[in-house]
Parts: sequence; C-alpha cells; structure tokens
Amino acid sequence: MDVIADYSNGMNILITNDDGILAPGLSALANCTEDLGRLFIVAPETTQSAAAHSITLTAPLICAKVQLPSGKSGYSVAGRPADCVKLAMVELLPSMLDGEGRPDMVLSGINAGSNIGINVLYSGTVAAAIEAAFFKVPAVAFSLCIKDKIDFDYAGRVARQVLNRLMGHHVMKPGVAINVNIPPVECGWPKGIRVVPQSTQCGSNIFDRRLDPRGRLYFWLTGETGIEAERGTDLAAIAEDYVSVTPLMFDLTNREEMGELKKMVED
Repeated sequence: MDVIADYSNGMNILITNDDGILAPGLSALANCTEDLGRLFIVAPETTQSAAAHSITLTAPLICAKVQLPSGKSGYSVAGRPADCVKLAMVELLPSMLDGEGRPDMVLSGINAGSNIGINVLYSGTVAAAIEAAFFKVPAVAFSLCIKDKIDFDYAGRVARQVLNRLMGHHVMKPGVAINVNIPPVECGWPKGIRVVPQSTQCGSNIFDRRLDPRGRLYFWLTGETGIEAERGTDLAAIAEDYVSVTPLMFDLTNREEMGELKKMVED
C-alpha cells in the first residue's frame, strides 16, 4: 500500500476524536503523523461516542491544557467532537498559528470500533471530520474495527499508509471528509484498500430489557443484528479484510425526489 508523498514543506494538522483526549487511539494517530508538521490536538474531555454531529448550546465549552501519556500536549474541551473542531477553527488555532488561519488538514480518531454502514450517521469521529469539511479543510476520520484484540500501534501504521496514499495522489480536497475503517488486527495486515460507498442496510436493534432495584423498567441498547454486508460497500470491504475508504458529503438533499416533489407541492 506504500505511496511516497513529499511532506518537506510541513503542515499544520488538527487532531481530534470522540473517545476523549486521553484515548490511546488519539495518541496513536498523533504518533504516526508527527513527522508531517505541527500537530494541534483539541479533543473532548471525556468519551463522546455516538454523539453524532451534536454541538453544545446550553453550557460553556471549558478548555484546559492537557499532557497526553505520550508526552504531547493538547487542549481538552468539555463538549462534543464537532464543538472541538468548531472551537479550534474559530478561536484556538488562530491564536496558536499567529493569525495564519486554518490548519491544512484535520484528522479524527483513531476510533475504538468501526464506523461503517448507517453507524456513520451516529459517529462523533466522523462528525468531527465533516465539521472540518464545513470549514473547507480536508479531513479524514480513522476507525479501527474490533473483534477481540485492540492494537492501536497496528492501526496507526495502517492509518499512515492510507494517509500516504491519499496525500500522494492529491485526492484530499477542501469540503470533503474521507471515512477510513481498518480491519481487525486478528485478520493480519489488510489485503489492500477499497474505495466503497457507505452501506445503507439497517439491521434490527437489540435492547436488553431490565428492571432496576425499585422495579422501574429500563433498557440498554446492546447492538444490532441481521446487517447484510452488501457487495461493494464498506461493510463488505471490512468483511473481506480490506481497508474501506468512503468520501462523504454533508449535503443531505435527496435530489432524485426533488423533481416529483416540486410538481406535487409547489404552486
């Protein structure tokens, strides 16, 4: 999968995630990209999994400088992944970059768990990348699919090779977020990369039904079942031990339906 790209000019890179600033996946992503230029880490204070593209409106976004286990430092934000990118773009980075503007790239992850199929819509990791796309900054979201083992060193090596290829072929464009999912470590080194669409198959949600000590009914969402890996989608790529790469856009307009709807509804 190796592609050699020229990084001699260096870049300003914003790194974020949805697992929290102290998550090992974030450190792995920072470690595997630190030679590309200056890294600026702005990430949620706590885990924000499945936060989707929510933002904070009714509470202050408290920031604190944090020392990561790797020795790097960054800013924690008491908010969502999208908050982190928004705040970094508008307030934090301009001061750190001496008014030079926005970063050259935003990297989100490495998430502990896949973000494929319809789960892309729930993902805070992906939302951070899409928020960067709002600001016309190229962005990549990385996620590690998990079976039994979690190996972020492996995930970092794969992520860097994918990033080399994306950068080496100059396919990263302003306004585009690229969603990358890495097969589980148990599968061995990935067979390659597949550029595939997001699967839209919806399985059955599974809830664990329980009673609390006071007899009140409550539920835990424990997962999904019956999701078919459609041929040629991100689900199928991961099932076949390939890295899945999916370019995403934030325009949700269903253009196929617009013509018929205009005829029926417009005056």
